[in-house]
Order: sequence, then structure tokens, then C-alpha cells
Amino acid sequence: MSIQRYGHYIIEGIGRPIGGGKFAALGRVRLGDFTVEESDELGHFEQFADAQSRGLSWAQRRADEMSAGH
Repeated sequence: MSIQRYGHYIIEGIGRPIGGGKFAALGRVRLGDFTVEESDELGHFEQFADAQSRGLSWAQRRADEMSAGH
């Protein structure tokens, strides 16, 4: 899991092992200890870091949308 502070949110990129040497990408946006948004699977990747990166990208975009009031 990769965690970053992004504005007043905490964003997470998650690479969950799914077998066959692949990882599912997931993203999460938190406000303090509370999860405010969590993605469904965002795709499958051969590299753990690629899955985390995809999850972080999703979480960053979602945090931007929430900050803008969408």
C-alpha cells in the first residue's frame, strides 16, 4: 500500500495479490481515520508498483473532484 497526504485528504494506492503473479489495483480516499471513497478494482497489473500507482492516480483524481464539489 502506498499512502500520501493530498490536500486535506489521505490517499492510498493498493496492490492486492490476485494470483498468477498479478495484482489488482484499488484506490481509497480518507479524511482522517474515515474512508470517504473507495474504488472498485481498477485493473490487473503484473507489477505491484504499477497497481499501487494506478490506485493513487484514481484516489488523487477523486479527491480533486470532491474538493471541487463534484
